[in-house]
Amino acid sequence: MSIPEQIGKYPIEAVLGQGAMGTVYKGFDPHIHRPVAIKTVHKNLLTQDSEQASFAARFRNEAQAVGRLQHPNIVAIYEFGEDAVTAFIAMEFVEGKSLDQVLAASPVLPEAQTLRIMEQLLEALACAHRHGVWHRDVKPANLILTAQGQVKLTDFGIARIEDIGLTQVSSMIGTPGYMAPEQYVGEGIDHRADLFAAGVLLYRLLTGVLPFSGSVETVMYKIMNEQAKPPSQFAQGWAFGRASAYDALMQVALGKEAGQRFQSAAEFRQALLAVGKPEEAQIQAADEATVIVPQAQWAKAVEAAEAVAQRGLHAGGPVTAASASSMLDSAARPAGWDPVALSRIERALAAQMGPMSKLMVRQAAQRCPDMQSLAQELGQHIEQESKRRDFLREATLASQASAIVAAPASVAQTAMAVAAAERPGSLAVEAITEAFKLHAAMVLTRHIGPIAKIIVKRAADKATGKLDLIRLLVEAAGEVDAVRLERELNAPG
Repeated sequence: MSIPEQIGKYPIEAVLGQGAMGTVYKGFDPHIHRPVAIKTVHKNLLTQDSEQASFAARFRNEAQAVGRLQHPNIVAIYEFGEDAVTAFIAMEFVEGKSLDQVLAASPVLPEAQTLRIMEQLLEALACAHRHGVWHRDVKPANLILTAQGQVKLTDFGIARIEDIGLTQVSSMIGTPGYMAPEQYVGEGIDHRADLFAAGVLLYRLLTGVLPFSGSVETVMYKIMNEQAKPPSQFAQGWAFGRASAYDALMQVALGKEAGQRFQSAAEFRQALLAVGKPEEAQIQAADEATVIVPQAQWAKAVEAAEAVAQRGLHAGGPVTAASASSMLDSAARPAGWDPVALSRIERALAAQMGPMSKLMVRQAAQRCPDMQSLAQELGQHIEQESKRRDFLREATLASQASAIVAAPASVAQTAMAVAAAERPGSLAVEAITEAFKLHAAMVLTRHIGPIAKIIVKRAADKATGKLDLIRLLVEAAGEVDAVRLERELNAPG
């Protein structure tokens, strides 16, 4: 094979890879003096003008898609070019191996490495989805791993940009085995198709096999109609004792309907951390994204915090950044309050009042005897009625959750004993498994948000068995439809 001396302005140094439709070269940017990867499609291999136009459109689509994305886990695109013979994209040159190559040598990777790969992939997808870009072909061959452990997502050639209608790109294109059910029918495709593919990849990393395998037709039928076997059935190596913890997560990730899956890459990542890195997940859940507060509302929050401070440690002085930090250190969570409930109220208030909310909650909690009076006092600082109602609802849920998880063990045991006695033929209490706790956390999260994971953990510590845990969680969910929630919790996890 002859290597062209130059493509566009880029001198060509070597061949990096070759496929049926084109070649990827290593080139050099003479203006910025950096290596680049040049991805090409040879037009002479396309017999019809319509095919040439379609592939050129896909190449332009990739340049437009990735050109708007700037993220350390996405391969950067520098330029799209086209001449009579070749269409090409000049992109970031990444020194590394594809995940496909890595898995060929080591079918099952260590858990820590699996989690690092998935975290970085989901962060890349979160960035793409924020910009209205759906990759639609997430698979090991499109992930590059560097020697430093960095993951790079590449090949957006069949990406869908939310505000660009490309007929060919909207049809059934993807890689069998990684395509979501909606991709096979070509309808209702959005960013959640990428999350399905990410779920398939996680399953492959955990087990060494794909969840759906066989001929193209067989794979399509299975993805459309059959549930994947739990990862624990294929457990080997490190996963032998841990894979069951991922069973419930995989059930959500591979949901047949898009609405049954994780609804965002961030949600998927948080659930993954809850299994693989539970302590880190709890910290992240309690310290979510920065809230942007209107200037007028921020000023009111500062004023309210200053008034609170004047009644306490800093009476008579203005609230500066330094003094606020000092006050927050001094205003530790009051004794007798459930820290999870207070954290939830702090986050609910922060959505309306900004970062000073933590100080406001802790200071007010020093004076208020219960959650209801605390919520009422804090709610007075929220001017808009609808927002005040939202805050009070969150505070009520926090209060109910706190009451349940803090219930004395003797009460729970008594209730469990009664329930067990009423169950015909019941001889033993069903144990609470890690897989069921994960299943319960995912079900409850859909109803009350990220606090569910902490509620499940604490309730599980108090419960005497699976049935008792379900009862505690239904009670903790407050306004949620109890019958529906209990049915979902009892569903196979």
